[in-house]
Amino acid sequence: MKFRKHRIAAIAAAFVMAAGASQAATYTASNVVAEGTSYGTCATYSLAACDANQRRVVGNALGETDGRFYSLGLGGRLTLGFGAAMFGPGALLTLEEVTFGGPQAGGHREAVDVYSVLGGVATFVQTVYNTAAVTSLRIANSFDHIQLVDATLREYAGTRSYDGFDVDSVKVTIAPVPVPAAGALMLAGLGGLAMLRRRKAAV
Repeated sequence: MKFRKHRIAAIAAAFVMAAGASQAATYTASNVVAEGTSYGTCATYSLAACDANQRRVVGNALGETDGRFYSLGLGGRLTLGFGAAMFGPGALLTLEEVTFGGPQAGGHREAVDVYSVLGGVATFVQTVYNTAAVTSLRIANSFDHIQLVDATLREYAGTRSYDGFDVDSVKVTIAPVPVPAAGALMLAGLGGLAMLRRRKAAV
C-alpha cells in the first residue's frame, strides 16, 4: 500500500511539473550595480531641465513599468541586476523607454547599446533606438546582469536630446520548456495511472 501511495504521489508530481514546464517566468531589474553605473552629461544650461521628473534618480529604472524613468545622460552607463538570477541562452530582454509626446518627439532622438554581462565580462547584444517605446531582444548567451551604455551622440549627431536614453523598466523573460517536453511528462503520468488501475483490477 505504501509503494502504491508513493507511485501516486510521483505521478501527481509529474502532472505539476508538466503544467509548470510550459510557463514562462519574468524578472524585473531589482538592483543597480554601482561600479558599472555612471551618469553621462546633461547638455543644457538649465539645471531644472536636467532634473525634471526626477529623471536623475537611478531607482526609477527598477521594477515594473510605471512612467517614471532614469536618463542615462549623454554617454552614461547603467548596469542592472535581477536579484540572484542567472539566465541561460535564449532569454528575452524587454526594454521600455520614455520620450514625452511619443518616440523621437521634437527631434529628441536617442540610442543605447545593450550588453549582457556574465561574471563581469560584457558582451555586446544590440543598439536600441527610441523609434519604439518598447523593444524586445533575444539574448544568445548566458548572463547575470544587463548593462546599458548611451549611444545617442554616436548615432544621432544632430539630436536635440540633452540627457540621453531614458529607461523606464528592464525585464527578462525565461523561455518556457517546449510543449512536447511537457507533454511527454503528462503522458508518462497517464501511463502510470493506467498501470496502477490494471494492477488493482488483477488483484
